[in-house]
Amino acid sequence: MNNKFVAIFAVAVIILASAGVVYILTRDNSVNGDTITDARGREVAVPDEINSILAIKSCSLQLVSYFEAVNKVEYIDINESFVGTDSRTHTLVLKGLLQGLPVVDPDNTEAVISANVDLIISSSVDVAALNEEQRKYGVPVFAINADVEFDSDIFFDQIALLGKLFGEEERAEDIVSGIKTMIKNITDNVHPDEELSAYACGMNFRGLGGFLKTTGDYLPFTYSGIRNVSDSMNNKQPYDLANEEPVNVSKPKMIFIDGMGATSSVNFIHDHMGTLASITAISAGDVYQTLPYKSWGTNWVNQLINIYYVASVADVDTFSELGWNFEDKANEIIQLFYPGTDVTYSDIAGAQAGYGGGGCKKIIL
Repeated sequence: MNNKFVAIFAVAVIILASAGVVYILTRDNSVNGDTITDARGREVAVPDEINSILAIKSCSLQLVSYFEAVNKVEYIDINESFVGTDSRTHTLVLKGLLQGLPVVDPDNTEAVISANVDLIISSSVDVAALNEEQRKYGVPVFAINADVEFDSDIFFDQIALLGKLFGEEERAEDIVSGIKTMIKNITDNVHPDEELSAYACGMNFRGLGGFLKTTGDYLPFTYSGIRNVSDSMNNKQPYDLANEEPVNVSKPKMIFIDGMGATSSVNFIHDHMGTLASITAISAGDVYQTLPYKSWGTNWVNQLINIYYVASVADVDTFSELGWNFEDKANEIIQLFYPGTDVTYSDIAGAQAGYGGGGCKKIIL
């Protein structure tokens, strides 16, 4: 091809991409591969072969890690941590594969360009920002949605999209059907006392939370059939209560504290025992710890494990009658997301911080 024509074509592609018209720029400025709609509705044309991947911003690497495509990750977002205690299960599973890879700061355009990858996965929300990332990095940028959960088809649709993107459609189907089957097992079988109510707290969202950080949309309660005392506040993301009065009034029969904020939450209970002692869960000692739910985005593996843990506490008899064992179920979940890994629930609990250690457990106040 004439060099002058190549240069003119490359400039034209950049202009069109920056205008949001097409997304076809690959690192050799040639049009290749299929066009796939990403999580933000952008039509992204990807290379015929994807040999190198960079996942930037929250949850991007986590979603890639569910696929064999994770073996093509050659650089790590500087915000990912593979050192010390970590609340994110995927980093523990991936340590042996990715620890030691060079890191890249997404804000350093030259560094990203120098990484010379075939594809970037990004959780940027704004379409204009995604278009700008693609323009300045010079490679296709495929958007994922970090804010969806199992109660939305959007979550499962993007798993299917990633399967198509990576040429792993069968793997995507296994993930989707596996998650849906496990949730159905809970909703079909676990039926606690109709009067059972619970309070979730200690959430990590836009800052580490304590006893007053709750959520009105906590899926472990939804799927286990427990009434969420924060539900009337109707906030889907974790948020802070002004004081403990709403919890005092509702008197939940159980309290589940996220591992990220477990120590601060228990300390709060101890410091305010005079006003909190009348809460049924506290007076009866029904206070429990769960795996971290939010940490640099949603931790989907942890949350599915939490669903089974809450169900095992809410309806002990059914769990036992079905022959289920919580730790076995947790290990089954880990294998669903990471087939063949030798990382177990025990490893995860041991690596994560909490009140007196990590993991799902009853807290002795």
